[in-house]
Amino acid sequence: MSLYRPDGLRAGFHAEGFAPGSGLLHGGEQWVPEQFLIEPHEHPVWEIYLQQHGTTHWVAGGDSYVLHPGHLFAVAPGVTHHLAGCSGNHHFFFAAIDLEVVGRRHPGLALPSAVVHREAGELTYAFAQLVRELTTRYEYADTGLTLAVDHLVLAFSRSLTPTAAPQLPMHPAVRTVKRLLDQEFHERWTLKELADRAGLAPAYLAELFAAELGQPPHRYLNERRIDRARQLLESSDVPITALALNLGFSSSQHFARVFRRLTGSTPTAVRSSRSR
Repeated sequence: MSLYRPDGLRAGFHAEGFAPGSGLLHGGEQWVPEQFLIEPHEHPVWEIYLQQHGTTHWVAGGDSYVLHPGHLFAVAPGVTHHLAGCSGNHHFFFAAIDLEVVGRRHPGLALPSAVVHREAGELTYAFAQLVRELTTRYEYADTGLTLAVDHLVLAFSRSLTPTAAPQLPMHPAVRTVKRLLDQEFHERWTLKELADRAGLAPAYLAELFAAELGQPPHRYLNERRIDRARQLLESSDVPITALALNLGFSSSQHFARVFRRLTGSTPTAVRSSRSR
């Protein structure tokens, strides 16, 4: 496997050169400046792209698409596409995957037939796992990579089909807020904003949320942010201040205080430990 940083990035990487059995041709996670564009190109397999921060304008097969944070964009084999413009610095995941290879392992998965542009659903978690496999030296690396690719394609397939009914009973407002905090933890949510989205009074929402999940929305939000922060500290070289702001904290000092409170360590210590 080859892991490198293309010219022009603020942080992140591009990985390629995998054994063919996984189905992955290339993948990565990148933070890029506003002037960073991608020339027209195509791939022999599907490319799946997930917008994390910033807004981008893509053209694929002659059609235009505007991607906001949390948007999935997937382009079929042989379709010419390019990044035509963006608003501010932006951050994204991407993976080029031979879906036929994965489909032979899991023939029941729903696979697309055209360009896909929609909400990403669970893809953030699946991409984060893929990035960990690409950037960390684990035992059983080939197996881990194949499972991460399968998880990503599973999440991709689920995004194409209606959401299944939940197995555990949960108040609809709590479910709505939990989904927002799970998928959009980088937003600076206030209790009032969450309550407006759920259609409840703030105090009543906080009471319901704590009763069902054992903690108030703000702590739940911070735990999701810190989980993601640990992944980024271990797998990326994004500056800690930029990382803190990308995750919705008001400053690096605020981030460090919350990180220490929830983990007992500091962001600097976690990042330093990966080189030992």
